[in-house]
Amino acid sequence: MNKQDELETLRKTAEKLGANSYCGPWLLDQLPQIEQDIRSDFFPQVTWTESRRIQDQHLANAKTQAEFLLKQAKDKADRMIQDAEKHSAQIRASLIRDLEKAISNL
Repeated sequence: MNKQDELETLRKTAEKLGANSYCGPWLLDQLPQIEQDIRSDFFPQVTWTESRRIQDQHLANAKTQAEFLLKQAKDKADRMIQDAEKHSAQIRASLIRDLEKAISNL
């Protein structure tokens, strides 16, 4: 079987499976890349299992990064709140001193 025969077999199989099958639309979508690889003499390198493993690893990395960023944001927000509360306390203390001074001058 030559390259064209293989491609035609894949195309016919995808069409036979049809639009309402699980694999038909997927296989039709993959045909341009498969054809390009076959014509370039690239043998299939990545299996479905390996693709899934890579996808799962990317997802795990994204979740880890998101958790890290969320923790950083929460820590920064907590520091900002603490700074604001400290500043607020300083302003209140200063205001009390100013009011006490104003009252004593009356």
